[in-house]
Amino acid sequence: MKRVLVLGATGRSGSAVISHLSGRVEIVAGLRTQVDRSRLPKDTNITGTALIDLTSIATLQRAMRDMDAVVNAIRLREDIPATALVALHHLILDAAPDAHPPLIVTVGGAGSLHLPGGRRFWQSLAFPARTLPRGRAHAELRDHLEAGHAGRHWAYLIPPPAFVPEAPATGGYRVWRPSGNESGFAHRTIGYTDFALAVADAVGQGWTGTCLVGT
Repeated sequence: MKRVLVLGATGRSGSAVISHLSGRVEIVAGLRTQVDRSRLPKDTNITGTALIDLTSIATLQRAMRDMDAVVNAIRLREDIPATALVALHHLILDAAPDAHPPLIVTVGGAGSLHLPGGRRFWQSLAFPARTLPRGRAHAELRDHLEAGHAGRHWAYLIPPPAFVPEAPATGGYRVWRPSGNESGFAHRTIGYTDFALAVADAVGQGWTGTCLVGT
């Protein structure tokens, strides 16, 4: 059975991913503090937990031993630099064992979507100003991954701008491949639960590359 480390395990996306992975893989939930254990989703089969300090690569190295995949559902907030998510991805890469590099599946951001004229969705007037730094950082990460700067063991899953936390689960999703004009996808929608199902399938089926996931 695959072993999977979920980073951001107590957030809405991470918790939903754990619920879908439960019973399919061995799950280790990455936590910041012991108190966070109480925030993990109930009625799920979690193999263990690992306390991780993102300023200490040693804590990540310990957590990533014998892992087949890592789900990066960490949601960096506030006025982060454009390179923050690239740096986080490489922190995870650097902590991974060379002999058995895990698949890194990242919960992406709609700010990275391509619009006509070489623009990105984070540059659109429709993009929320309060999340602008994160949108820009997601575009930087996507470009970095697609340029081949982080190897091949990754999957970057992008939800549409209408990424709805409380949307009813449908039990399904659709996948679009990347293109130079993704403005049509920008009008799609998906709930957290259905998107998390796609993330779980990406882990279980070994998806790689960029995938646009909506309904």
